[in-house]
Amino acid sequence: MPLNDGYGVLAGTLHSYACDHAHRDGEYYHCTLNVKAGPFIYRCPVDLDSKKTSDGFQWRVVELGRTSLKGVAGFRDGWHSLRSDNRSGALDYYRSEELQPSGACVSVAGQPVEKSANDDGSDCAPWRFGTGNAAFRDLEPLLKHARRIYVFGESFRNGKGVHNIHQNQGDPPGSRWYRENGSWQDGGVVAERWNHTMAAFLCKFKSQGFLLDAEPSLSGSAGSAVTGSHRDRSSRKARLSNGLKPEPGGDGT
Repeated sequence: MPLNDGYGVLAGTLHSYACDHAHRDGEYYHCTLNVKAGPFIYRCPVDLDSKKTSDGFQWRVVELGRTSLKGVAGFRDGWHSLRSDNRSGALDYYRSEELQPSGACVSVAGQPVEKSANDDGSDCAPWRFGTGNAAFRDLEPLLKHARRIYVFGESFRNGKGVHNIHQNQGDPPGSRWYRENGSWQDGGVVAERWNHTMAAFLCKFKSQGFLLDAEPSLSGSAGSAVTGSHRDRSSRKARLSNGLKPEPGGDGT
């Protein structure tokens, strides 16, 4: 099943970013990217919540080199809907060749951040396991050096913004997000540096499985997950955590 409000990518420039001060039980930890596209500022809350565990959040940074992102890099600033297939520029963590979707990259799933999936000598970008704070330490350098940014995910139903900026498949049966599992609709943040090289920040939750048997199909349902909940549905006031232009009052809503 597709995401409720469709899938696509926001192209623009980073205006500012901020992370939540703290959160109460039932709320999720976000770092919100404010992306300027034309005359508008789009709110893009990246859910980095580890549910107060030391390994509840999982992420990887993939160097893409100089790439057109299958045409996405040529898009004008703004929101662009994408078909969920391998020709549109859509992302799939397990089917997009440029994301190095190797089974070796998840062969040590469940290990802490100090361990990585390339410890065995493979050359894939490793999945890391840890807290949201640790994940943000890998995301922030991409933000600081970005001349342009591409945020993949689901458009806000109301207002201008993007959410579900993470893996959107592999949720287990019985979870509230199981029906939105699907291939070629994963979220992520791709930063284009001033030297025109790109890097992608990809992330998922421990409750979501790795799809080691995913077929490189054009479209369709996701493969079966091999590991095993929460997903991003809330935001709160944020504190400034960068050297970019501050947002008055922080994240707000």
